Amino acid sequence: MLIKKIFLKLIIFTKKVYYKFFSEFFEGKIQHYNRHNSYEDYLKKQIEKTKDPDRIAKWTGVEWNKKVLGFKNLFERNKIYLKDKNNAICLGARTGQEVFVLQELGIKTIGLDLVAFPPYTIKGDIHNISFKDGEFDFVFTNIFDHSLYPEKFVSEIERISKKNAHLIINLQLNNPGDDYSENLINDPKSVKKMFKHSDLVISRKIKNTFDEMNYEFVFLKK
Repeated sequence: MLIKKIFLKLIIFTKKVYYKFFSEFFEGKIQHYNRHNSYEDYLKKQIEKTKDPDRIAKWTGVEWNKKVLGFKNLFERNKIYLKDKNNAICLGARTGQEVFVLQELGIKTIGLDLVAFPPYTIKGDIHNISFKDGEFDFVFTNIFDHSLYPEKFVSEIERISKKNAHLIINLQLNNPGDDYSENLINDPKSVKKMFKHSDLVISRKIKNTFDEMNYEFVFLKK
């Protein structure tokens, strides 16, 4: 039993070392898993996770306050970019803790996900967002690894953002994710290049203990 535990820990440690230091060289700056036969299959897979009753109970129960506190800290470190914002959207917001926090800060905010969770999140597709061009002056997302088409996702983020909008993107680098992840990001520069209509304000390593994100971009829409 002890040997088995040591062996499992060794496997986990080896995987972490590989993805942190070597994955980029063997699998590229961004790896697309290509797990689905069609876009409909992708949607079904993502909805499967979001509608899981056990996960919903956890998100709205024991995890709610933890994530609210986490998002409070996140937006506190980025408070300079929230100044004078009036209309925000959080993409891939699930049950909407980030939406709740921004609303508590006095910013009109809506969340968007494949499954609606009123009153914070409405139903929508991050690859085909049903809002008009230039509608929002602040955009936040931390679900980049769940995007099947990252370039399309970024183009939609920029499309719905007005000039001088701030866009905060949190990433999980060098981490293969779970069965619902669609890509593995090994180099943040591969994501930065996708933002063709925005200027980079800041890029930095972070350590979000509540959602395991470890890298952050802030962009200013041109």
